[in-house]
Amino acid sequence: MSTFHLLDAKGQPAEVNLDEVLYIRPTSNGPEFHTKQGVFFYPTTLEEFQALLGESGFERLDRGNLVNMTHAKSFDKKSRKVYFEEAWTSGSFFATVSEANMHKVMHLVKEDSSEYQASPKSSLFWSRSRT
Repeated sequence: MSTFHLLDAKGQPAEVNLDEVLYIRPTSNGPEFHTKQGVFFYPTTLEEFQALLGESGFERLDRGNLVNMTHAKSFDKKSRKVYFEEAWTSGSFFATVSEANMHKVMHLVKEDSSEYQASPKSSLFWSRSRT
């Protein structure tokens, strides 16, 4: 038996068995799934998808995305992008991260040890040769 992951009238996630659907009615807000238990809705906004998928590990990282955090592998603080592979390239898939949501991905920051190598110290004082 197939099930749909939909939203109930209160916007809460619900599983609806395909066998229970009496009819589907298209509306300007998306399809309505009518059953004997009530009307269920297909999510059409990121907020609705977040309500439906939040428990499955999806996080809203920016106003225009909802990211499956189980696939997020690394985060670049400078460009505020989360990547879906450990070592990213210019062709890598990424999602942007708003400043307010950076705390959700800071655990993915990878320190590049080559960037922080100590350089030899130079003297801070002039030296005079005495003759």
